[in-house]
Amino acid sequence: MIKKHSHYHKLKVIVIILLFFLLLFFMRYNWVNHLSFSNEVKIQHGIMDFAQIDNSNRFKTILDGEWEFFPNTILISRNNKNTTTPIYANLPEAWDTYIQRKPGSVPHGSYYLKIINAPDSNRLYGLTIPASLSPYSLKVNNEYVGEYGNNTTVPRKPSVDARPITYYFPLQPGDNEIIISGFHTNEHVAGGLTKSLIFGDLHSMEGLKWFSAVTQIIVCAIFLFYLIYTILLFIVGIREKSLLYFAILIFSTFITVIVSSNKILLWYVPINWVWSTKLFFFSYIMTMLWFILFLNELIKNYVNTKLLNILIAFCCTYLLFIVIAPIDYVYSTQIVFYILFFVSPIILAIVIYKVAISRQRGAVILLLMATAISNNSLFIMINRSLTTPYSHYPFDLLIAIIALSGFWFMRYFHISVKSKQLSIKLQQELYRKDEFLSNTSYELRTPLQHMLSIAQSLLAKKEQHDLRLLVTIGHHMSFMLDGLLDLIHLKERTINLQIKPINVQHIATSVGDMFQLTIKGKPINLIVDIPADLPPVLVDENRLIQVFINLIHNAIKFTDRGSITVHAKVKNNQLYISITDTGMGIEKSKQEIIFEPYEQVDAHIKSSRHIGLGLGLSICKEIIEMHDGSITVDSTIGQGTTFTFSLPIAKGLIVEQSEPPTSSMLSKYILLQDDLSAIEQELAVSVNQHTDSANVARILIVDSDPLSLQVLLKVLSTEAYKIDTALNGIEAFEKIYKHSYDLVISDIMLPNMSGYELAKQIREQYSISELPILFLTARQQSEDIRLAFLNGANDYVRKPIEYMELKSRVDALIQVKQSSEERLRFEAAWLQAQIQPHFFFNTLNAIISLHGVDDEKMKDLLLAFGNYLQMSFDFQNVDLVVPLDYELKLVRSYLDIEQIRFGDKIQIVWDIPEGLLLNVPPLSIQTLVENAIRHGILPQRGGGTITIRITESNEEYKILIIDNGIGFDTTRPRKQTSVGLINTEQRLKQLFGTELAVESAIGEGTTIAFTIPKSHISKLS
Repeated sequence: MIKKHSHYHKLKVIVIILLFFLLLFFMRYNWVNHLSFSNEVKIQHGIMDFAQIDNSNRFKTILDGEWEFFPNTILISRNNKNTTTPIYANLPEAWDTYIQRKPGSVPHGSYYLKIINAPDSNRLYGLTIPASLSPYSLKVNNEYVGEYGNNTTVPRKPSVDARPITYYFPLQPGDNEIIISGFHTNEHVAGGLTKSLIFGDLHSMEGLKWFSAVTQIIVCAIFLFYLIYTILLFIVGIREKSLLYFAILIFSTFITVIVSSNKILLWYVPINWVWSTKLFFFSYIMTMLWFILFLNELIKNYVNTKLLNILIAFCCTYLLFIVIAPIDYVYSTQIVFYILFFVSPIILAIVIYKVAISRQRGAVILLLMATAISNNSLFIMINRSLTTPYSHYPFDLLIAIIALSGFWFMRYFHISVKSKQLSIKLQQELYRKDEFLSNTSYELRTPLQHMLSIAQSLLAKKEQHDLRLLVTIGHHMSFMLDGLLDLIHLKERTINLQIKPINVQHIATSVGDMFQLTIKGKPINLIVDIPADLPPVLVDENRLIQVFINLIHNAIKFTDRGSITVHAKVKNNQLYISITDTGMGIEKSKQEIIFEPYEQVDAHIKSSRHIGLGLGLSICKEIIEMHDGSITVDSTIGQGTTFTFSLPIAKGLIVEQSEPPTSSMLSKYILLQDDLSAIEQELAVSVNQHTDSANVARILIVDSDPLSLQVLLKVLSTEAYKIDTALNGIEAFEKIYKHSYDLVISDIMLPNMSGYELAKQIREQYSISELPILFLTARQQSEDIRLAFLNGANDYVRKPIEYMELKSRVDALIQVKQSSEERLRFEAAWLQAQIQPHFFFNTLNAIISLHGVDDEKMKDLLLAFGNYLQMSFDFQNVDLVVPLDYELKLVRSYLDIEQIRFGDKIQIVWDIPEGLLLNVPPLSIQTLVENAIRHGILPQRGGGTITIRITESNEEYKILIIDNGIGFDTTRPRKQTSVGLINTEQRLKQLFGTELAVESAIGEGTTIAFTIPKSHISKLS
């Protein structure tokens, strides 16, 4: 299948190259066809009839045909033409067959053409003489038109190299004569007019001339732009060898352009044919050399470039030969030039083809470039042998340079992107290193600090449980350090394995039993579903235990609820064991790197329960691969993860009869258990024995790490605190709803609900004085601390925790809470003590008015007023709660006074079950009743009825104060004008987490109610 695919790729590359070559050929063909023109005239016996030309339009034609030729004769005028016998030369052709070279002389001759029937016109005409003769002169109708080179009788030195030139002249009506006389000093090429002459009107010849020249100039400008850009890149600091090669390549290509076709260089710098020829050969071979050097630099890492190095050596040698050898030797060996010029692109194409079929990035672009160069070389060689006029064709070299620069820039940007990716990866590695060091520091320093804290608590009291906790913490540290050492030894393959047949079912069951303690009380079901009749595997028993512990521990760590199943099956002489959980899952992108050392998939999870060194899975992979097995992961976000590893089956071997791994064998792997109830019960007994439970501060500690919880419990056990614990934010919030706490101590990193979110929800119900929050955090950046305070924290303590610092901050925050409670209680008592003057004087006036009128009623009023005053100044009003009977006694005294004063205007209905044992905040019901009378009943002309009702359900008591007074509009903003009501609602919220519920309608009355959850009654008792 692979070979077939490779063959298809090779065929595809070949097809692309062939199609590209055909495209180049088609482009050149259309270019030549666009610029070509037919021979509209016939020249016979040196005469051209102008009548053949349509002079009414623009025209251009080639003057091929029979010209009169006078060998070894320089025609001065038409007069000396008759003294010499002409030969008819069929131009374009070389005159070598007509001229016999004489020693010491330079071949020369004259061409003569007579034009008849020229029209009577003021038009100018043009004649382009190709790059053939040099020097030469042009005369029309015996008038000198122009010359090229030093047209002496016998040139004594090499003349200026020939280049195409267009001359302009008028024609007289009727007959006209054209004489071209010249020399041929370059004896190594054919002499005479070997290429076609072009004749046409002024506009047509100017257009032809400048189209070819401007095309060549534009190409030169593009190459100069590339050259300047490359130089700038070099200046700004890119010192790559390939960049230098590219710059020289562009420069040498620029030279080839200005010495070919129109030979633009000769427009400004006259050079004799010797050095012009050498420059032509040198520039083309130089261009080929730098092409090869540049490509060699680009592809040397992908293919053997020995052939290219040989080609480079040949090019360098020939270049040196061109410079130092006489021109005769250069011409005699020009076959070497053609071979190098034509064969080099082919060799380049072959080498690049090898790179392309190896699927290297951008190699096909280089192959297109080599195809363009080969096409260009081929047509340059063909055009040097053709007699047709040559106009510069720009596209082959442009395409080649653009393709080459495109590949180079694509490679450069690819390297830039790769460098950026490597930079990001390096930053990630640095971050991972920092995280690893941070986590290592945290994981090692925290247990040490815990041990110190336990030791400090032992100074106050000694308990066996504390000593056991120290041993457990020691095992925890030993386990982490063993992981670090194991990774090093596994990487170096220096671990000696004690391989023997092992029953996997025994190992898995023992490890599963150990973890049952860890998941006790959690909604997680650990299932070991491994048949007892499975064949044994060849493995190191201790290492297999290590693999099981790491994988099951990971599953428990990332599974909040559901199941963890251990399963095994036989397949292809391997036993495949899978651990499947229903946890949070792993992202697809993370699954590829999860087995790398220090890699933590859970880096984004804000929970100390998930912090680790990131070594467990890497160690598992190394252990399994040392046993010739493999490990894979399959996971879906939100659904769970399955780790599957394989071990070789022990064929023909029997498991030694031994007991399953005992607890002593697994002791070094024991993780701290989550069961904290025993410690909490011990603390509760201790607190009840030594202090008055009514005055004991109650603390809720929230941390997902059982170790931290146990240590905090033991540290705070030296003080008289009643402590509850929670492993996550949801559990904590449920306990806050059911119980009343003086302080919440919470870790910031919690599963499901972070410490920030927990604090935010607490602040929706309690102010910072009503329930203080102390954050524990291992994150010490200023932004984390700022977020803690923004979300409602009162204070924070950095981990690892200092024992004395924690106690000091806990004591301070508890005092804040208790001071807040005392303020509210004293405020309520003070408000009650501040009897309004009008109530006091109105009551006294009522007593005086009853004297002598109704003494019995006056006596009742005095008794009620006395009771009211006595209870208003009772210090029991500053307690958190009072018995319901005590509160109702104050209410009755107040109602008795008001009923005596206002008579039947106030009616009271008592709807309270008998024998109800209930504690309520002092001055709570009395405040609501007083509010109902003053603002509901008395403003109504006929008075009204107040109903005091208490109902009981399975979960709560509900106290209602109902009046049928004037009522108010509840749709309008509520105006809290009564300080007593505000105080009452704050105390209810603080003690029970409830608020006053108000229902009212204008003319119908008002109902004010509040509830007391039964779950809160025990905490206030």
